[in-house]
Amino acid sequence: MTNQPVCCVCGTPLTPPISTIHGRAYCAHHFALVNRPSPSFWRAGLVEILGIVALCALIALVANFLPPLNGTPLIIAGLVIALLPTILWLVFFYQQDRLEPEPKTSVLLVFLLALLLADVLGVRLVRDWLRVADWGTQDTFTSLLASTLVLGFTYQIIAFLAVRLTVYTTPEFDERMDGIVYGTVAGLGVATLLNLRYIIDNGGVALGPGVVRVATTTLAMASFSGLMGYFMAEAKFDTKPVWWVPAGVALAATLNGLFSWLIVEVSSTGLTVDPWRSLLLGLVVALAVFAVLVVLMRRVTTVTLARKEQV
Repeated sequence: MTNQPVCCVCGTPLTPPISTIHGRAYCAHHFALVNRPSPSFWRAGLVEILGIVALCALIALVANFLPPLNGTPLIIAGLVIALLPTILWLVFFYQQDRLEPEPKTSVLLVFLLALLLADVLGVRLVRDWLRVADWGTQDTFTSLLASTLVLGFTYQIIAFLAVRLTVYTTPEFDERMDGIVYGTVAGLGVATLLNLRYIIDNGGVALGPGVVRVATTTLAMASFSGLMGYFMAEAKFDTKPVWWVPAGVALAATLNGLFSWLIVEVSSTGLTVDPWRSLLLGLVVALAVFAVLVVLMRRVTTVTLARKEQV
């Protein structure tokens, strides 16, 4: 008895002629959906960004009317702020994989492994073993090198390992878009851990600049790792030189380090700190890489849709 093919999205049994894309079978309804002109990644990305900007503005506005928070209430507010952008960006990037949404268990596995590795290995390497805080702020050049070669590469390699050790060699990683999706999920895992550490280590943060920094860090880490995931997917589904994936990781790590340096070091002017200036510069980098990622998401979806066939 032969197994009857089913739609890869809804599981509906199929009978010939069967529409497939890149080896995956679809029912008539979902085949029409994936071939329907997309409302555009740009529009979806813009709506997401505007939504998070509105959320940040609302929190900053509400903070002006609240009495000063201290102790546990401030930490709790900070933890909520740390998690909200992660959830919003996770939903956004997951929805962009319209051809075959990834299993939620695989997405959760990559996210949790990235978060765990960032805590167990990343934070300990940066703070305890290399003690970057003791020597990484001696001057501008040293701080830039420390942010790039230590922070950037440490956390980007962790994001790479979270994808490589879980889904990269499995059947679930079966199209180019999967590289971007799982890469961004790994980046979100790292960003969540760093944001939680930032909130807890500082005993909470001022709600205004705090929510902007958290949201910016989340977008940046997701975008850098999504770019890395694109390189990983291209290497898996096409013939690429041996240096291709290391180059992708290095590029993402360098951008990661530059971002980390901007949101911390550039804000310091003598004994005063202007958090808004550094956040603005970091946001510019994050948005620029996000724009590149949107272009890549459109490209990989177009490539996959071009492989339509009917049996």
